[in-house]
Amino acid sequence: MPDWSAVVRDRLLLLDLPAKERQEVVTELAAHLEDLYEEEMRKGLSEPEARENVTSELVRWRKLARDIHSAKLTEGIMNARTRQLWLPGLVSLATSMFFLMILIQISMQPRYLGRSPLQMVLLPWLALLPLCGAGGAYLSRRGGGYRWTRLAAGLFPTILLFVLCSILVVTHLLVPAQPRLWYGSLAVALGIVLPTASLLLGSLPFLRSRGHETRSVIS
Repeated sequence: MPDWSAVVRDRLLLLDLPAKERQEVVTELAAHLEDLYEEEMRKGLSEPEARENVTSELVRWRKLARDIHSAKLTEGIMNARTRQLWLPGLVSLATSMFFLMILIQISMQPRYLGRSPLQMVLLPWLALLPLCGAGGAYLSRRGGGYRWTRLAAGLFPTILLFVLCSILVVTHLLVPAQPRLWYGSLAVALGIVLPTASLLLGSLPFLRSRGHETRSVIS
């Protein structure tokens, strides 16, 4: 069987790729040509005929190489976005909702039923939210996220809540109580502003640039 990797390297003008990616493209194209060659041989063609038919695909190789490179580039971007934003953001969201659920469960115990939800749920939750913001921002920084990406990962719970409430209000699925100004301002303060401040408090230590951290270590 012909050495299709050598054929690809010799005849294909590859795109300007790093050495690692170039080798991956050569390997994938060689595997593609090998499959075509085996298919031609199964049709009963002689080896020279099968080789000629496969090498006639030369015209399409450059486009195929470009498609493979584009797919790898898109995959890399998606993987980076998942690693730097979505997974850290989901960690921040999941831990904040877990703490809220636990606090609500505790507040529903018979011995706590007479106490204020502000005292039993909101204030302890606000005290725990810096841990959630810190976790999201830390994981984003560890994944190589930029400063704004780390901030978004840390503030992910309130960003999601704000977007959801905005959609519900715009679509009239959520109608603010009367009087709108007072209750709306209170809801925004307790549900958005204060939790955002708590999450930001935990995220701040992880928003510094790596250059700043390196200089601190050197000094």
